[in-house]
Amino acid sequence: MIHESSYWKDDLLKLASRLERRLIQTRWGEKNLYTLEKEIFIGFYSIRKLIESKKVSDNVSRKKYSIREYPYRGNPSSLITHFRDSEYDLGESKITEISVSILCNQFIHSHHFLPFLPNSKNLIGFFFCSDHKRTTGLYLITLFDVVDIYRSVGNNYPHTIHTKELPNGKSTTTIE
Repeated sequence: MIHESSYWKDDLLKLASRLERRLIQTRWGEKNLYTLEKEIFIGFYSIRKLIESKKVSDNVSRKKYSIREYPYRGNPSSLITHFRDSEYDLGESKITEISVSILCNQFIHSHHFLPFLPNSKNLIGFFFCSDHKRTTGLYLITLFDVVDIYRSVGNNYPHTIHTKELPNGKSTTTIE
């Protein structure tokens, strides 16, 4: 449980600025890629912890982003764990709407995570999918969307929590 969220949110805003600066980066060594991966995983883990601790309003955690999804065409019983582009139809994609909270889980439980550097210089976004999703599709999210998510959560300070008793005896909570 996170008690004071401002430190977590300040770190997300710093990560967003760092990621934004990567738009102009053109040299990518192993250490840069490691740091980038760490910034993504720590950022999405932080967001999930903030959501679970009820430190983010529902309109931010449920906000949907339009990302590309590439269909799986490999052998689902294959034990190969490393990424092979032949397993996904990268010439065919559809737009999929995914909420921030679902994106967090996809990154945290990622089976594949690859920065998208189409010319080996400029970072456009990230290919990713969870271990559960790997045999149905591969996602592509832009760096702009990741920065927007980090900033949206980092600047969000909900001021009310409403709990409502349901007829079945359970309750529902709304965070605004």
